[in-house]
Amino acid sequence: MGLFSVLNVATSGLFASQQAMDISGQNISNADVEGYSRKRLNQSTSYRRDEQFGQVGLGVDMINIERMRNSFIDEQIRRQNQDVGNYTELDNTMQSIENIFNEPADTGIQHYMDQFFDSWQNLANNPSDVSARTMVRTNAEILTDVFHNLSGELSNLRQSRNDELEDRVKKVNEISQELLNLNKEIGAVEVGKQNANDSKDKRDLLLKQLSELIDVTTIENEHGQITVTTGGSILVSPVDRQELETYTTSFGQPDGTTITDIGIRFSNSKRQLNPQGGQIKGLLDSRDVVVPSYQKKLDLIATTLVKKVNELHSQGYNLNGYSGNNFFNELVTGASDIKISAEIASDVANIAASSGGEIKPAGTNQLTAGSHNFGTVATQLVRDPLSATPTPAKNIVQGTVIVSTPTVTLKEGVDYSINYANGTIQMLHNGYDAQNLDVSFQYRTGGFQGAGDNSNALKIAGLRSDLTMTPDILGNGTSTFTEFYASLIGELGLNRNEAKSNLDTRKSLVEQYQSQQDSISGVSIDEEMANLIKYQHTYQAAARIISVTSEMLDTLLRM
Repeated sequence: MGLFSVLNVATSGLFASQQAMDISGQNISNADVEGYSRKRLNQSTSYRRDEQFGQVGLGVDMINIERMRNSFIDEQIRRQNQDVGNYTELDNTMQSIENIFNEPADTGIQHYMDQFFDSWQNLANNPSDVSARTMVRTNAEILTDVFHNLSGELSNLRQSRNDELEDRVKKVNEISQELLNLNKEIGAVEVGKQNANDSKDKRDLLLKQLSELIDVTTIENEHGQITVTTGGSILVSPVDRQELETYTTSFGQPDGTTITDIGIRFSNSKRQLNPQGGQIKGLLDSRDVVVPSYQKKLDLIATTLVKKVNELHSQGYNLNGYSGNNFFNELVTGASDIKISAEIASDVANIAASSGGEIKPAGTNQLTAGSHNFGTVATQLVRDPLSATPTPAKNIVQGTVIVSTPTVTLKEGVDYSINYANGTIQMLHNGYDAQNLDVSFQYRTGGFQGAGDNSNALKIAGLRSDLTMTPDILGNGTSTFTEFYASLIGELGLNRNEAKSNLDTRKSLVEQYQSQQDSISGVSIDEEMANLIKYQHTYQAAARIISVTSEMLDTLLRM
């Protein structure tokens, strides 16, 4: 080996040490950058075959700059992130529902239901007292307002999930565009057998963020480019991407309102997206399953309360001796539209604190053509048309009136209106003015026991402890209003604890995997400083070899 070969050996060491120092400096500079992976210079011995000595060293070859990272751990982090995103949204939803119900507290629905039944108990102490009756109506109005507020808050929470879905879809599209750009950048570098290390760092960080939004799987080709799929469809390929888009669907509610929901699909194929993980899945489940389940339970309490109170109230007598009035509007569909009846709203004397009699069928009333003209005053019905002195049909039982011609049965609310307490019928249009009508119904017997009778008020107050909810297979209730509502709140607490527990578990797993990854890809300042000192010494040594070799060449040339 000549002196010039020695110069080549020293020069290769000089360049290798300089490159290694640059890499250590880059590692130190990016030690706090999220997603950055530690880089390492891979080197190998350069040599040639010599006939006399065998293999003779020619210095050092720089093979490549390697990114220190475990792709398997990255995949595990992405899988757990999907669950983290899902349970994060479920936990947020459960927490919001807990805040809406706000139990136990003096502003919760249980408090106002207790006040409602307490006012009936107070009315039973003095059934003719106007102030006690006013308190019943006032507490009922407050209770209905609380139902409305709870239902409205749950509906708003459900709608907010739609708004957040649009934000998440927009974020997915932004990330997918960046991934496509990086795919092209990585392909252009690695097609020449080089490593696109920094671009891959950015890509892995984006994939981590994407996995929090939606479930993804990745496949890497020989050029380092990835294909990202979700829901069985390609989201990003090495050369293209497919955007997600939102669309709206509207459907009516039983209370007459309209709900507009956001759906998600692939923009090219229009295929519906049904995510299996990530924040988008958590938002969809919150909107379509979690919130509606509590709305349904709240509606059940409201409709059952209306049904049970009306059943008893319509059987009782008001202060004027009339029966058949409902306390609540019977057309309720749930908590959103529960309200007291017009009769109670207009006059507290219509509150039926006294008990009524038995139900009996009336004789069929014959209304001759012309006697029931549309626009005239209401026609009085009687209990027994064939008796010598027909008795006015007071206290008609709700829903028992049947009005018909020989060929057609008319519809209440469409063709006619009934005043159940006063026993009158009013035609709503002139389509049947020239026809005879038959009217059959049932009425409540018994006499009004006077303003001091409190038996019906006691029955309604007793609904607090009656088994009215959760019917068994025979239709018999197995729980009270209080017990049912307590089970609802208890279930909410358990579901919140489950969501939070699952979230904490997944977060812990992500932290463990991230810790493993950091031990591989993380930058240690102490280690890099030690490397700098090592590379500095090798650089100085290589420079010294060059200096000595130069002196030897000078000596040789002067000889």
